[in-house]
Amino acid sequence: MKVIHYEELFAEFKRDGAISADANEIANTLIRELCISSGSGLARFLKVKSCFNNHMAMRVWVQKRLDANNDYLLDEMCCQLESELYALLPQTSYGY
Repeated sequence: MKVIHYEELFAEFKRDGAISADANEIANTLIRELCISSGSGLARFLKVKSCFNNHMAMRVWVQKRLDANNDYLLDEMCCQLESELYALLPQTSYGY
């Protein structure tokens, strides 16, 4: 009988599911300020795995950005990510 070490197995795939407190706080702020629904489809624009709903996709995206920037201030990083998010999302134009 084969023994499965679940801690080792989950450690391999933990990267996408490990969200720091800072990433969670920034993602919650962005979700609240931008009124992001919990549906799906945002992951494609954020270039994260499509299995995530919008809220988790936002958390994973923020965590990846924080991992890339070791030295950051929470408020400054939140503003920076908000502007990056606007650049990533498709812009709608309304003509009158």
